[in-house]
Amino acid sequence: MNRILKTRQSTLFGLLGGAFILTAAALFSHQRFGVLINLPGLLMVLGGTLAATLVSRPIGDVARVARSLRGLLHDPEVNADTQIRQLLELAHWYRNGNLPAAERVLEQVRDPLLRSGAQMVIDREPLDEVVKVMQWRAAGARTREQADAQILRTMASFAPAFGMLGTLFGLTQILGSLGHAGLAQIGAGMSFALVTTLYGIVLANLVFKPLAIKMERCNQQRAVIMNVVLEGIVLLHQRRHPFIIRDTLTACMVQQAPAAPATAGLAHAA
Repeated sequence: MNRILKTRQSTLFGLLGGAFILTAAALFSHQRFGVLINLPGLLMVLGGTLAATLVSRPIGDVARVARSLRGLLHDPEVNADTQIRQLLELAHWYRNGNLPAAERVLEQVRDPLLRSGAQMVIDREPLDEVVKVMQWRAAGARTREQADAQILRTMASFAPAFGMLGTLFGLTQILGSLGHAGLAQIGAGMSFALVTTLYGIVLANLVFKPLAIKMERCNQQRAVIMNVVLEGIVLLHQRRHPFIIRDTLTACMVQQAPAAPATAGLAHAA
């Protein structure tokens, strides 16, 4: 249980561990830790990155990505156990002609792709129409998820640029005061200016880019699950035996294991 908990919290542990290592290194390398604190520079990097992202992307998409970050921090487990179990229950009742029981199972389905596909099967829609609609839904979901990950990568590219912009602002102020400022003041101002570049690099490489990679990995796993659901709906439409559906979907998950590992409870679903 502890091993599973640590695995699921790896993103949060990584972020906190990275912040701790950087803070410890800064404390050992600077006599005054306060020189690394630059709230206006941090505001410039974060605010500029967010503003540029809003210019390049719709605000609704950016808000959706912001809402999804909480789930990424908790490393959501992406598997097809629930979908396959519900598919097997639907297959049992649908194959036996008990449509009311199949409808009751369908009411408990939360996966939108599985729910819509199974509903079309129960409504006796032609198989080609069922497959077409599900492929459209899956393609739309993949496009949306890829766009979300791209937003994080866009923020990772903007952050260092705004960090450099803050540094240029600071250098401009330093150069403007060269005539009446001493070396100590110039050195302190230079350190203050360069911290914004540090903020941009840290945010890009410790926060935005790793989260984008994590989101892309989850998207790949969800794409595998959508393929499994599509295959299961086809078998459901053909009234195949639940055991055949289970074995077929298990093989499908194992075949695509590099993108989304087969789950432990799958072999016992029936």
